[in-house]
Amino acid sequence: MYENMISALRQKGIEFAIGLSDEEFYWIEQEYAIVFPEELKKIYKVTLPVSKGFYNWRDRSKENVANIKRVMQVPIQGIVDNMDEIDWNEEWGEEPSSLEKRKIKIEDMMLKAPKLIPIYLHRYMPAFKCERPPIFSVCGTDIIYFAKNIIDYFLIEFGLKENEVFMNNEVSYIPFWSDLL
Repeated sequence: MYENMISALRQKGIEFAIGLSDEEFYWIEQEYAIVFPEELKKIYKVTLPVSKGFYNWRDRSKENVANIKRVMQVPIQGIVDNMDEIDWNEEWGEEPSSLEKRKIKIEDMMLKAPKLIPIYLHRYMPAFKCERPPIFSVCGTDIIYFAKNIIDYFLIEFGLKENEVFMNNEVSYIPFWSDLL
């Protein structure tokens, strides 16, 4: 199903390893307290991208595990560090009157939000059960939809498809993260 995409990515110089086993997925999901979205899991069962910039989910070394956990915290830390830059979303209800209460409310929502799974550099997919989770680009509080889904993401990121303009309503809603756009 993904052979054409993988073949095109190989021609672009992307290196791949053997796909992850069910046992490896179980360990990863336990270690990182995440659940891979089905679409990502299907690709990573076929093959695992391991070129520079990708995250090697198979590598269980202390250094690698610590690095992936650190990268998973980057979006959260970016928001915490720049809380005053977050625009209040009306979907969150009435904006608290004090900056301190506002920060507490945003931190509470962030802790309840789906975790973001690093894919490549600062691109993330939410650990959220929906048909086709979007890919976010996260740089501090500069958060955008980079692609509608993981297939489009790989093709766009590596120059195999033009990044088209799309509306937010064309993408699956992800609690909290979509509200930041």
